[in-house]
Order: sequence, then structure tokens, then C-alpha cells
Amino acid sequence: MFRKRSAALVYLSLLTCLVVVGGFLFLRSAFFTVQKIEIDGLNRIANEEISKLIGNVKGENIFTIDTADLATKIQLHPFVEQAAVERKLPSTLKVAIKERKAAALIVAGEKVVEVDLSGIVLKYYEGWPKEDSPVLTGVSIPESTGPGQKVSSPEIDALMKLVGQVPPELLPKISEISYKPSKQINLYLLNGIEVRLGYSGDYAEKIKLLNELLNSADFQAVEKSIKYIDLTAGKPVLG
Repeated sequence: MFRKRSAALVYLSLLTCLVVVGGFLFLRSAFFTVQKIEIDGLNRIANEEISKLIGNVKGENIFTIDTADLATKIQLHPFVEQAAVERKLPSTLKVAIKERKAAALIVAGEKVVEVDLSGIVLKYYEGWPKEDSPVLTGVSIPESTGPGQKVSSPEIDALMKLVGQVPPELLPKISEISYKPSKQINLYLLNGIEVRLGYSGDYAEKIKLLNELLNSADFQAVEKSIKYIDLTAGKPVLG
């Protein structure tokens, strides 16, 4: 009885070893080498730019790929806000990307700087870009600031906070947002109307009033004769 039990244990141990070794070799086989990379979420970024950041991982075993490390490398691109890399067995890596969105432009010397809502520099332009974003004036950024770096100052932060409070339907109507030496903020609409918002702070209510005013039939009837809208006191005064 004892000998039969010992033989059974030896057999079970050998079988377990064979299964483990076989499984290990199978997972390391060519069946699980990376053959394809799927990249989703690209709009302004070229596929080749992301592929370059990922590097040459094709042919590598899919289980040895550090997906978190790849995601970190992809997020080095200034236009990438978030990146995630997942394994799609047996041989595909799936990359999901969330791009940063341009929120404003800042003139820096002879160049124009594009930034997102958090103040991250996206790109430098030699001339005016095609992307339609309001221009921030009365602010400056260090010349050493490169793409992917964050620009921040009390003036820039105040303007970016304001941009974040503007509803999507109103934003295309704004050509310029100006921070005045008096610490007041003015908007300039595409139709040439100046909008005086007053001192920096929470402008959400004033922006709401402005949006309602611009969409009202009464205002649209006299719009061409309006030079400014003063919201400093919280209620619109037209002039």
C-alpha cells in the first residue's frame, strides 16, 4: 500500500512538473510574440510619432512587455494627456490615447504658443495656426519653455481659469482674452465688441450672462451698434 502511494505521488509530481514546464514553454513560444500594435484615439498626432515612442517591440514576447512603462513613454508626447497599453492575446498590443486639446494661444516674441487648459505647452508656431483658439494677451512665458512643459503665473492661471468657464458654444466667438495691468480682464469678440469682466476671480456667472445676452433677440437687433458690454458690476451695461 505504501509503495503504491509513493509511486502515485512521484507520478503526480512528474506530471505537475511537465504541465508547468509545458505551460512555461508555451507562453514563451512564438505564438505569443507581438505581431501587431493597435493605436486608438489619435486626432492631431501622427501614428508614426507614437510608434517611435513605443519602440521596436514587435517580435518580443507579449508577457514580457512592461505595459505601464510603454504608457509612460507615450505620455512624453506633449499632445498626449493619458495613455494606456493593454495586451490583446495572443499577439496584439492595444494602445488607447487621450489627446490634449488646445485651449488658447500666447504670443511669445515672433512665435505663437499653443497651450491646453492646464497650461501645458503643446506646440510653437512660426505664424498663426489654423486651430481656432482665443489669444491671451497681457501675459508672457519664458523663452526656455518647451512643448510638454507647464506655463504658470498669476496672470496666465487667471485667464486659463476663465477659459475653462466659457461654454463650448461661446468660445469660438472670442478672439482675445486680455489681462490688464489693473488686474481686470477683458474679452474681445470676433465681431469687435469689447467685453469688460472686471477684476480677476470667478467669472462663471458673468460668462453665463454674456452668453444669454449674445443669444437674445433684443441684443442681436442692435448688435452692430454696440462697441462694448460692461459686466464689471455683474449686470450688462451696453455702450
